[in-house]
Amino acid sequence: MWVFGYGSLLWNPGFEPIEQMRADLPGFRRSFCMLSIHHRGTPEDPGLVLALDKAEATDLCAGLALRVDEHEA
Repeated sequence: MWVFGYGSLLWNPGFEPIEQMRADLPGFRRSFCMLSIHHRGTPEDPGLVLALDKAEATDLCAGLALRVDEHEA
């Protein structure tokens, strides 16, 4: 299984990848489009955090393709 990593997932994916390579995800971009109480804000007033947002076909998000060991998948 492969996971697309961008942002903080580049240095802290939550697992030890057995392989990684640079990857681009076409048609998506990073934007402040997700509400969160874990990284910003409170339950009463959630803050915006970066996430993937559907974009124009010509846009792309640069990141890494991280391969997960089959025993960790």
